[in-house]
Amino acid sequence: MPDLSIGDKALNRKLTVREKIGYGSGSVGDAIAYDFVVGFLLFFLTEIAGINPALAGTIILVAVLWDAITDPLIGLWSDRTKCKYGRKRPFLLGSAIPLGLAMVFLFSDVQIEGIAKGVYYIILAMIFWTAYTAFNIPYFALGGCITLNAEERTKIRSIAQSFNFIGVFCASAVPTFLISRFKASGSTDAQAWQYAVIVIAAIAAITILISWRGTRGQELIIEDEETAIKGNLFKEIWEIMQIKPYRNVILANLLFYMTYTISTSSILFYVQYHLGKGEGEASIIYTGITIAGIVVALSLGPLGVKFDKRMVYIACCIIAGVIMIGAKFVVMGTLAATLIYCMLFNIGSAGHWTLSYTLLYDVFEFDDLKNGRRREGMLMSYFSFCGKIGGALAGQISGLLLYWGGYNATFGMNQTPEAMNTIKTLFTVFPGILSILCGVVIILYPITREKHALILEKLELKKAGKPYTIEGLEKLL
Repeated sequence: MPDLSIGDKALNRKLTVREKIGYGSGSVGDAIAYDFVVGFLLFFLTEIAGINPALAGTIILVAVLWDAITDPLIGLWSDRTKCKYGRKRPFLLGSAIPLGLAMVFLFSDVQIEGIAKGVYYIILAMIFWTAYTAFNIPYFALGGCITLNAEERTKIRSIAQSFNFIGVFCASAVPTFLISRFKASGSTDAQAWQYAVIVIAAIAAITILISWRGTRGQELIIEDEETAIKGNLFKEIWEIMQIKPYRNVILANLLFYMTYTISTSSILFYVQYHLGKGEGEASIIYTGITIAGIVVALSLGPLGVKFDKRMVYIACCIIAGVIMIGAKFVVMGTLAATLIYCMLFNIGSAGHWTLSYTLLYDVFEFDDLKNGRRREGMLMSYFSFCGKIGGALAGQISGLLLYWGGYNATFGMNQTPEAMNTIKTLFTVFPGILSILCGVVIILYPITREKHALILEKLELKKAGKPYTIEGLEKLL
């Protein structure tokens, strides 16, 4: 296991394509777990489990609030782990199987009634998010520990994001296709969902284990300064929250996941009620989203290297937001029109997933320079938590708006005009506004490409015990 101080070897470390693929494969499992739960849990709870939308939204929110405890604990744990296999990698191995099992039991239509049924789904959702956190935080923090080279990090994220969209495909197009096939073969709705989730949960667990194996020997262990004092959890949280660029990044992540959750969870509702189609046709839309996402993600890698990745990120969010808001005033009555719209607004998702983590990775070095600490896990924990809380808030908001708009699953295709309008608004305007706000927050993010290069230069001098100044970083420090 490499044990490196800041220096040329760590700063300029290049990874082979095979090594980048080894890391990136874990993004398949990440996307399957997150996207399937975020995209379909509200639909499953209301349509299959028979829970009213307001309660379903509350279940989603309460379960994610549990992560306010688990996220920083796992982040701190991964930072302080001492293991010959690395600090982050052991978490990938330990979380893969529990994560898959939690998905299977969460999407089971249990034969219990009343409060007990709601309690069951809250507990299973909490178990799921705990297992997901145990994988997600160390995995994405690991991406900032493989190399400190900013351009290499952008390339890693570009490849990882391509795998992420394969995961999105497995979490959206594959289960909807499988559900339609199982139903056609005589399975009930509940059975079809159960069989489909078993398949994709297995894929998630296997790809996480592949990433664990594929990153063997790649994790850099960069020790904290000897003078750095490791405080308690609350002191750690207070200190990292004083980092201004970190606050920008986690707020943008919250806004993005609100954007993504509202738009994604609305797709199946829109396809079913506005287009009069089912899961089979929805799988076509999810396939188109995957293809468009991979193309955009692969192009963003070179663009992020050539231009300031910050500006590329801002452009993606604002373009996607304008497209979403504009779609509210366009008639999308066909599957083809809806497919084109979804492929276009996916520019924002590709931009965020490809570039937001590289913005966060830059904060790792800033924290090291300012505070003498390497806290990838802790910094990743609240980045991750803000994404989850954004998704949970969006789920709660979506459930309440559907409820207030008069949506009722028992009405079938006979939804009221108010309910139909609510579904389209959730599919277009709401996520569009949030996407634009996401871009605005990153306009205020102060670490440019030039600033990051300066941070690394001064950090190298600091680690070597040589004199340095904060010239050029006064506003940051």
